[in-house]
Amino acid sequence: MKNLAIIACISDDGGLGKDGDLLWHIPEDMQFFKQTTMGGVVVMGRKTFESIGRALPGRENLVLSRSDIGCDGVRSFKSKAELDEYLGNTAKNKFIIGGSSLYEMYLPEVDKMYLTKVAAVKPADVYFPKYDESEFTMQEIKHGEYQDIKYQIFEYRRKAKHD
Repeated sequence: MKNLAIIACISDDGGLGKDGDLLWHIPEDMQFFKQTTMGGVVVMGRKTFESIGRALPGRENLVLSRSDIGCDGVRSFKSKAELDEYLGNTAKNKFIIGGSSLYEMYLPEVDKMYLTKVAAVKPADVYFPKYDESEFTMQEIKHGEYQDIKYQIFEYRRKAKHD
């Protein structure tokens, strides 16, 4: 599937969240997320949608869930096959924004990953899936520090497969 990316903010140990919330609330990372996904399609699971609590403005919001999501501006899909068919018919940039099971489900298919790596660890109950860095080229987009914690934002591009 073309134009499919993952975007996430992870701890040194791959931690994503705890108790339905993100581990990190870094303003520059939040701004990067907004700028990167604006005008595109954001794809999330039910728990991620519930933690956000609303449709993200300026983006097409899609939720993969067995239960109906009764929210204006959100379209829900009951199966990956149904969601994939829909995604395959849009030329917009598509971003998997969480949670862990959606990252794992789409990791083999993405062209890019935007990962904010935080040089710290907090207790987590949700983790980013393991991936093979050798399948990607990596470029730092920006780095910074927030509340004495260093972070780097990377773009990973999947290398072309040679048969």
